[in-house]
Amino acid sequence: MELKKNIETFGDITKVEKLHTLTSNILENTFVLESFEPFPGYHGSNLPTGYDPHHIFLVTKKEYSYEVISRNSVKIRKNSGMSFGARPAELFIFNKTYPAIRIKELKSFELIPELQNWYQDEGVFFMKNKKFNRNALIRVMKHFQIDEIEEGIFKDLGDPLMSYLQVPNRQTWKVFEKMTYSIKNNVENNNFDAAQGVIYLKDVMDVIRIYMKDFNLDFLKQLRAMYLEEIRKLNL
Repeated sequence: MELKKNIETFGDITKVEKLHTLTSNILENTFVLESFEPFPGYHGSNLPTGYDPHHIFLVTKKEYSYEVISRNSVKIRKNSGMSFGARPAELFIFNKTYPAIRIKELKSFELIPELQNWYQDEGVFFMKNKKFNRNALIRVMKHFQIDEIEEGIFKDLGDPLMSYLQVPNRQTWKVFEKMTYSIKNNVENNNFDAAQGVIYLKDVMDVIRIYMKDFNLDFLKQLRAMYLEEIRKLNL
């Protein structure tokens, strides 16, 4: 089988993170959340130079499309000189869905009000402030640039800590958590974070996103085999 190389496409990642409301360095009476641990399954330091895992979420009054957020973000980066990554996101909190913009790699939290003003100048407006401090299910739209390095295993070309394991279908989050918990209890190195994802190719491809410091193809092959076995048992 010929491996797929240099794939550029889009999709999404679904994960759970603990979020809390920011009360300073934001526009007055706007709803901004910070992630305590963007990758809660991974515990470690000594990340690659320049790697910043901190994420914030600017909760918006309504849902804006991927195109709107992308176009506005490109314009803001060009005109403001600020460097940041921005993607549309959905936060599932208390059985409600909140649209948001996930921001990463912003140089300082002190720049958040300025960034919010830039978005508002482009017609993107924010929800009024709410108090929140708990886990939330998060879905983030994502641009993928990946190589298939082994059948069903993909390496993220833009992030050295990210890999993707192709699986035949998607489970509910609770089932996925149970599968991951079981697998972590049966591998020697359980210091990795796992999330669910979808990558849009000719067909929709379901994946499991793995975040870990030290890339190891043999370990990724082992993980994929274990997830496939867990899924097989569910479908018996």
